[in-house]
Amino acid sequence: MARPSSLAAALRPHLASPSSCRVVVPSRRIASKVHAGLHYHAHPSLPGHYTLSYLQTPPPSLRFSPTTLGTLRPLPASPSSYSSSSFGAQSHPEADAGLPPITPRTLDENPDFLRLVHEIVQANIADDLWLQTQAKALSDDTHLHIGDERAPADANRVPAPQDILASVLVQQGKVVPESYEPNRVAYRLVTEDGLMRLPHGLGEKVREACKRVREVEEEVARDEQGGQGQ
Repeated sequence: MARPSSLAAALRPHLASPSSCRVVVPSRRIASKVHAGLHYHAHPSLPGHYTLSYLQTPPPSLRFSPTTLGTLRPLPASPSSYSSSSFGAQSHPEADAGLPPITPRTLDENPDFLRLVHEIVQANIADDLWLQTQAKALSDDTHLHIGDERAPADANRVPAPQDILASVLVQQGKVVPESYEPNRVAYRLVTEDGLMRLPHGLGEKVREACKRVREVEEEVARDEQGGQGQ
């Protein structure tokens, strides 16, 4: 994870631009009872839409924030629009009361959040106990897939492409962090099996990173507002 000073420098061009659309009005927040640690923030200008985050407050900018998973859109008004034929076997995904289910059809993913996820996972794979245990059981020059736990693969089976977050090389029973290869083509933040569920401690690392990024976002926003007041 980048140091606060370098992170602020990376975020400042996005947050300080007129197109960043900083939000100054309070946002209605709903804590999820289905997805641990997730919060819905009512969109200030799009009725029925919510931004999703692991933080209790919305970002200073709606157009750029690595802390936001994406924007949740409302379901079509007609029940026939999301019948079992369109949703497949999982025609009624589990959802929080009064809110749309989080599915590939209702969530517009935020690519900046996924970039943050990859950065944090790569920075922590060498110290992750679960990955170390998996690596010890593999032979040299083997690639270990980091799979999403929303749909765990059977033993000795490769996860579905949309559930492979990344792959990393194993040598001498250890992962090689520099070999980390994100699956930017096929991996999806949400599938019919649910929202992203990172293995073991990696999910908590991402939440901690979101808090640090938010601190920098708020610092940049304060600096920009102070500059405008001068």
